[in-house]
Amino acid sequence: MIEDFYNHKCNIYHLNPTSVAVGFGFDEDDTAYGHSKAPDIEEQPCHFHTKTNSMALNQTEPENKLTITRKLSLPCGTDIRINDKVVDCDTGVEYTAELPINVKNHHISVLLIRTLEQEAL
Repeated sequence: MIEDFYNHKCNIYHLNPTSVAVGFGFDEDDTAYGHSKAPDIEEQPCHFHTKTNSMALNQTEPENKLTITRKLSLPCGTDIRINDKVVDCDTGVEYTAELPINVKNHHISVLLIRTLEQEAL
């Protein structure tokens, strides 16, 4: 029953810290964050909602920025975190996850943000 609701698949990439040398003769390291090349969760059953899409066009320099917000539903227990990269397996479109919400231990609801570039929220 509920398995039929999850009619899409997505790949989830967690945001991981890495140590980066500061350079300029300093011994200290700095922390940079990035997504791994391989997905942490591959072909996760999910549902991309279509009626909740919203778009905004922002005038910025040097170019305009198109931002799309979309809702994603996942089975309860899926390891998704804020700022994870979510890739739609059907289209290859990349999104950034906002704060996941556990809905009554039934499913997880996440708002996704799509911008021209992958960026942390």
